Amino acid sequence: MSTKKIDEQNKVITIKVKDLQQLKIILATWYSYLLSKNKDPNFDLQEAIKTPIIYNIEKDELELLLMGSQEMLSELNEYIESLNKKLKDKK
Repeated sequence: MSTKKIDEQNKVITIKVKDLQQLKIILATWYSYLLSKNKDPNFDLQEAIKTPIIYNIEKDELELLLMGSQEMLSELNEYIESLNKKLKDKK
């Protein structure tokens, strides 16, 4: 996973995806996070839910691009950590 700066306000996280199962898990987590942010009146869910996926035919690789502000992507990281903690607590 790597982070690249798009402009002053937005960044993109790129994630190489191994298979369709992993893609589904990552997208489900991303969409779950976006739905949790949808309570904010300044948040545009229709725009945020657009998630580009790049397919490199020569390497047969998928790459997922998650875009947002630095704050939003940091909150996503915290959201994922909280999900991981809940999963560990269940074990």
